[in-house]
Amino acid sequence: MFPEEYRSTLLRLVETDEDMQTLLGLFHLLKTYTTEETLVRNFTAMTGKDCRDLLKVLMRYEILKIGANNEYLCLAGYESFFNEIAGRYSPQPGDLSEYFETALGDGDEAALKMIELLLKIGKHGIPGFTQYELIKTYISEMFSPAIFHSLEEDLIRERLCIYGKRGDNEFLELCQSDDRINEVKGRLRAWKTDQLPEMPVIELLEKEIAELVANARSGIRARRAELAERAGMSEKELEETRGYFSGFSIDEDSLFVTGNMLVDHNTLYVAITDRLSRYDARGWKDYYPMVFILDRVPKWIRTIPSVFKDAYPKLSDRKIAIVVPHETAYANFEQKLLSELVNRLGVSEISEIPNLGIENRGPTIPSDSHLKGKVDPEEFPY
Repeated sequence: MFPEEYRSTLLRLVETDEDMQTLLGLFHLLKTYTTEETLVRNFTAMTGKDCRDLLKVLMRYEILKIGANNEYLCLAGYESFFNEIAGRYSPQPGDLSEYFETALGDGDEAALKMIELLLKIGKHGIPGFTQYELIKTYISEMFSPAIFHSLEEDLIRERLCIYGKRGDNEFLELCQSDDRINEVKGRLRAWKTDQLPEMPVIELLEKEIAELVANARSGIRARRAELAERAGMSEKELEETRGYFSGFSIDEDSLFVTGNMLVDHNTLYVAITDRLSRYDARGWKDYYPMVFILDRVPKWIRTIPSVFKDAYPKLSDRKIAIVVPHETAYANFEQKLLSELVNRLGVSEISEIPNLGIENRGPTIPSDSHLKGKVDPEEFPY
C-alpha cells in the first residue's frame, strides 16, 4: 500500500464515524499499550459500546497489525500518518480538580481514596505488584469490588484516567497535565492537613507521650546539672537524650500525621492515619521502630508476608507495629517503650503479626487469643 493510499483510507474510515474517532484517540493516548483488552475496556467505559468490530475493520483495510505482545499497531513505515490522524481525535482531559471538589463536597470517601492512591502510586507500581493490582485490591477491601469498578469506569468516562495493560504491566494513568496533577495534590494535602489533626486519638497520644517523656526526664533531674557538665551539654540537651518528642505534623509524602519520640534510649516513629494501605505500609523504608496508629485493623494483616513480597528492606529487617487504640495491637518486635505506649492507648497485650516469626520471642508478645469476641471474622476474609 502506498503512503497516500494508507492515509486516504484511514481518513475515509475515521472522518464520518464518531466511534472510530474515539478509538483512534485511544491509540494516541495509549501509545503501544493497545491490546484488545485495553482498547475494549476504555472504549466501553467512554461510549457504552464494544470496539471489536471497529478493530476488525482497521485490520481488514490493513491499517493495523498485531505486535509481539498482542497489541494493535499501525503498519511499519506509516507511523507518522497514523499518529498525526490519531492525535486529532485524542480526547480532551476532564477536570480532575472539579472531580476532587465534587467528591469532597459529597463526602465520597471511596472517590477521594482512589484519587489519593492514583496520585501516590507511580504507573509502574512496585516490585512484585502492578499499580493497578495495588489500587484495585485496596479499594475493593476498603469498600467493595463493585465500588472499585464503578470508580474506574467513572474516571475513564470523565476522561480523567485511562486503563492500560501489556504483558505483566497493568495500570490506571491520570490523563492530566503536570500542573493540574500538582494542583490536586496540593488540595489533597490541604484537606488532609485540616482533616487528620481532628482525629481524637491525636490529643490522647500527645498527652500520653508527654507523660512518658516527662517521666524519663525526671529520673535524672536531681543530677542533671552535674551530668550536663560532664557531657558538655546544656541541661535541656541532656534531658532530650533521656526523653524527647518532636510533636505531630503532616508528612508531605504519606499525608499521615507523624512524629518521633525517644524515652530512655528507646525510639519510636509514630504515624497516624484512618486506614493503612499495602502501598503505604511497605513504603516506609526506615530501619528504626515504626508504629502505625489506625482506626481499624487492615484486612491484609493476615497476609502481611505477601504484602512485603520483594520489598526493600525485607520485612524481617523492619520493626513494625499496628495499633488500634482501645481494641488491639500487632507487632513484629519487642520494646519497652512500645509496650508502655500501647498500654496507655487502652490495649493490654500485643499480638504477634500473623505468619511472621519473631526470634527470641518473649512472654510480652502473646498469641491473639485475647482478641476472641473482639474481632469480627468478616473483617479478615483473606
